[in-house]
Amino acid sequence: MGREIEVKIPLSDEQYDAVLAFIKGGKAQTGVTGRDVSHLLKTDAYFSRYDTDEERKKNVEPKVIRIRTEQVLDVPDAPPKQAFFCLKYKKIENDVEFNSENETAVEDENPLLLFFSVAGYKKYFEKIKDSYSVYCTCDADKQIEFHLELVTVNGHKYFEVEVTQPELDADRVQKGLEAFVSAFGLDVSKKDSRSWMQILAD
Repeated sequence: MGREIEVKIPLSDEQYDAVLAFIKGGKAQTGVTGRDVSHLLKTDAYFSRYDTDEERKKNVEPKVIRIRTEQVLDVPDAPPKQAFFCLKYKKIENDVEFNSENETAVEDENPLLLFFSVAGYKKYFEKIKDSYSVYCTCDADKQIEFHLELVTVNGHKYFEVEVTQPELDADRVQKGLEAFVSAFGLDVSKKDSRSWMQILAD
């Protein structure tokens, strides 16, 4: 089980292009260093035994029951598509996500899909995320590792950043996240705590 503290911020086309220039190495970013860049196409399928969020909460079902498939893009001889199964519980504090996540790689997602069908789970939502992923450090707190994803989901462009170091105090991580976001000239008050299902519905 891991802890995630995450912030996501909607971007204009101009803001998206500026962050992409940093990720691709064509533009320096004051106080931020990046490494391990990858371009991924992620397909997320979400499952539940219930029809509404209210029923899921009432029956204490995890907020996320998900099968994710990932394909590496822009790399010759890229590895084959990978699949991951995830259970996640979410909590929102001051528009910042605190997630408790259990995830494991699966060799073949089809047995899980068959199990879901037999056990009465239905796929209720799916999203396709085009993601540029990069791991960063920031001069504001060099002990924090920030996982930045620049994403496009159904035409919506977002700056997503998470920290998954449970040994660090949560308040320290929140302050680090705010400094990291500000280093890109973005306004942390614009953070969006809605789920992707809510974002895409609007």
